[in-house]
Amino acid sequence: MKSPTLLTLLTTTPLALCAFDYNRGGAVLKAPSGTSFANVAGTFTVPSLSGNSHLSIWVGIGDSIQQTYVLGGGIVFNKTLATWSAFYPDKSIDVTSAVPVAASDIVKVSVQAKGAEGTVIVENKTQGRKSEITLGAPAAASPEVLTAGTADWWVQAYQVVPGELVTTPSYEKVEFTSCSAVTESGVSVPLTGAGKFEISGISGQQFSRTTISEKGVVVERV
Repeated sequence: MKSPTLLTLLTTTPLALCAFDYNRGGAVLKAPSGTSFANVAGTFTVPSLSGNSHLSIWVGIGDSIQQTYVLGGGIVFNKTLATWSAFYPDKSIDVTSAVPVAASDIVKVSVQAKGAEGTVIVENKTQGRKSEITLGAPAAASPEVLTAGTADWWVQAYQVVPGELVTTPSYEKVEFTSCSAVTESGVSVPLTGAGKFEISGISGQQFSRTTISEKGVVVERV
C-alpha cells in the first residue's frame, strides 16, 4: 500500500503558543539559536482506526518551521495500517513488510539527522519488529537549507481527494511518550518549550486538542 503524500497542505504559520493547521496536530520544538537537532524520538500506542478517512502518526526532524525538508517516520492509516520512513518531499518508503502494525501496538520512532542524510528507525515494540533506513536528502536540497531546526511530533490528517475537506477517523487520543530532542552537541532540549498545533478545517471546525508537558505530547480528537 502506498502512503498518502506526506505533509499535504502545509501552512507557513510561525511557531506560536498555539497555531491552527489544515492537517496537523501536535508539537514543534525549535532548536536553540545556532544549533541543530541530531536525534529526535517518541513512542506512541497505535489507536483503533476505521472508515475512509486517512491519518498518520509520526516523529520527525524538520529544516525549519516551514517544514520544507523533513526527515521522519511512523504509521499511516488508509483503510489498513502501514509503517513508513521518508525524507520529504521525496516519496515515503513503505516499511510494513519489516514492521507490521496493529491497533494497540506500541511503536517507537527514532530520527537521526547528519548533514545531507539521515536515519529513520521505526520499531514495533509489541511485535519485536524493526526497520532502520538511511536516506539521502532530496536532490533539490542544498546543504545550507538542511538545518535540522525543528523536532516534530505529529498526528496528521489528509485530503483523500484534492480540494475536499480534511477529515479524520476517530483516533480518540494519541499520546507521545519518551519524547527526546538532542542537539548535535549533545544537549537535550526540554519539550516544554515546544509550540502546539491543532488540526482545523477550512470552515473553522477543530479536530484536535493538544497538550504539551515535560512527560510528552497528547493529541486528543475533538
